[in-house]
Amino acid sequence: MTNKKGLTPIIAVILLMMMTVAAAGAGFFWFVRIQGELQSGGENYATDLGETINSNLYVVTSEYSSGDINLIVRNTGGVDIPVNKGLDSPTTSLILQQGDGTVICSTYLGSSIAECTKGCGNDILVGETQAITIDLSGDCSLTSYSEDTSIGFSMDFSGKAGTGGEFKL
Repeated sequence: MTNKKGLTPIIAVILLMMMTVAAAGAGFFWFVRIQGELQSGGENYATDLGETINSNLYVVTSEYSSGDINLIVRNTGGVDIPVNKGLDSPTTSLILQQGDGTVICSTYLGSSIAECTKGCGNDILVGETQAITIDLSGDCSLTSYSEDTSIGFSMDFSGKAGTGGEFKL
């Protein structure tokens, strides 16, 4: 009579070891893939953050004349700043406010109420000073405000930089 009881536990242990190795291998490759995705996401975030930190745009002068806002802006940051106009994103937006913070209008450059007539459609290069003229009409018209009224403005240049200031009518 042959005893076959000793062979069954050995086969069971080998099968269990093979399943363990296969599960560990699958887990390892899954972990490596997830780690790679997280790392690339972190690198993209760091790049975007670096561009944002390196952007610096300030208004040298701002004046209001005959329905136009005339700005002189200077890029002192480390990246070029786009001055985009039009409804399609990314675009340069404009917010006008009264002295008490009440919003007069919020729009984008190139709209029917804030047409950019000079200095739009290109980038403000690093170290460059550029003139921007915005023709206001419609909801952004300032004709109903009295002379010497202070108007504040803020601009967002396609999410790359922001600036603001004020001018007197």
